[in-house]
Amino acid sequence: MLYCGLRAGEVLALRIRDVDIGGRWLLVLGKGSKERRVPLDVDVAGVIQTYLLAERPESDEQRLFLVAKGANRGLPLTAAGLRTIFRYHREISGVPDGHPHALRHTFGSALAASGVDLSIMRELLGHAHVNTTARYIHLVPAHVKSEYDAAINRQKQSH
Repeated sequence: MLYCGLRAGEVLALRIRDVDIGGRWLLVLGKGSKERRVPLDVDVAGVIQTYLLAERPESDEQRLFLVAKGANRGLPLTAAGLRTIFRYHREISGVPDGHPHALRHTFGSALAASGVDLSIMRELLGHAHVNTTARYIHLVPAHVKSEYDAAINRQKQSH
């Protein structure tokens, strides 16, 4: 979630076939059933490969992330299950605000702070409108803010 900027629902919807480890891409089904491809960090690709080869429960299920223990072992991970995982890790890490969407926000803020073009950020985050992506501008250098202003002006002129 952190390295790809995915929403919780997007992570839960990932299928095995959506992961291209060799090409380092994810096919993500976002809001409004819109598909997008996002780059897959080499280290994350390695972790997913290890998960698939050694940790993922045996199952005919095509979803990537499955329940690992208990009565539901081998069934798709649910939103409640993901919340449980986050709650567990918040408790052991002492980070009280470690929520799934915070990871997505961190991803977007890091892109903005690095000077990534607003249109690229919009595509990576799967936003329909540049205005939604602009929320991440608050912590960024002045040149990114100027790119945003230019994008807004272009958008206004096209209407």
